[in-house]
Amino acid sequence: MLIGNQGKNKIERAISEIRRGLPIVIYDESDYLLFAAAETLERDSFDQYKLISDNLCVTLTPSKVQYTFQNEENGSKRLPINNFDELLYLVNCSTEDSTKELLRSKMIDKCATTLLKFSELLPYALVIDMTFKDKNEMRDWCEKNDVIALDTSFINDFQRNQGLYEVCKTSLFLKQTQEVNIISYRTKSGGREHYAIIIGNPNEDGDLLVRIHSSCYTGDLLDSLSCDCRSQLHQAIQIMADSSGGIILYLMQDGRGIGLTNKLRAYDMQRKYNLDTVDANRILGFEDDERDFTVAAEMLKKLGIKKVQLLTNNGRKLSELKNSGIEVTRCLPLIMERNQYNSSYMETKFGKLGHKLRVF
Repeated sequence: MLIGNQGKNKIERAISEIRRGLPIVIYDESDYLLFAAAETLERDSFDQYKLISDNLCVTLTPSKVQYTFQNEENGSKRLPINNFDELLYLVNCSTEDSTKELLRSKMIDKCATTLLKFSELLPYALVIDMTFKDKNEMRDWCEKNDVIALDTSFINDFQRNQGLYEVCKTSLFLKQTQEVNIISYRTKSGGREHYAIIIGNPNEDGDLLVRIHSSCYTGDLLDSLSCDCRSQLHQAIQIMADSSGGIILYLMQDGRGIGLTNKLRAYDMQRKYNLDTVDANRILGFEDDERDFTVAAEMLKKLGIKKVQLLTNNGRKLSELKNSGIEVTRCLPLIMERNQYNSSYMETKFGKLGHKLRVF
């Protein structure tokens, strides 16, 4: 094994274990934490954790704490769990009793939550604080119980090292225009692939048109009426086809970065409790927008592009590109028709997520 790949390989193995419902140990200089994804646990597995410790807790993200418990301290917390039914109640995202005691979390808890988000699982970790006299005792325990041990520094490095490389490039024929090339990129961390769709022959020396578009399975593929994603994508392609060309950066970040399954959960929350898209994310434990647009800046740099006009209503895309060294000369809005199914969703984007329907 190449030494440089050790951390990445361990993270990939840990994600696989977590998704299968198995526990892992993460550790830093002062803490050892045994944790598992709360949503993957079954009753028998939970009972085995109770044999290890009676002090079982579930980590709660700041958004979950603030939305559900109206906690004045806006930070991560731990919720003590006494039995499997309480855990199931939480995972099903029922509204908890706001009088329940919340415990202060540890810094290491954030690493557990990060791994769950990498795994596209709900960000609730069942955690047990482990007591080992040193790392050798920890490794012996992990080997005996066939549990992966992961240094938190590997998790932090994994987050930082999301470099891209080109996989392949080919021509593509779209309904709006037949002069298209598509490039596939992969991240060095082994994450999802992203795509650059090059419309026409854009001038790389000018401030060419660029659309950063996050994947939307329900909208782009199924033509859902509940969002405006497909309409924005096709309008952007048409604008570029009718002008001097441009580039669509298609990022695999469905559900504003929480993944398709969690987006469907958010849809269910909206219907059950009459929530908007932002509050549905919060009750699930996610931030309003979990996406990372720095990957779009990396794609532009790979293409040799330093200056762009953005087709967007979202100011976050502008600020993240600028912070990553891409000059944005202006943002051009995409104005979509509303219907009875997406009107509330669009109002939420403008009212809570800061989207704008004007040039900026």
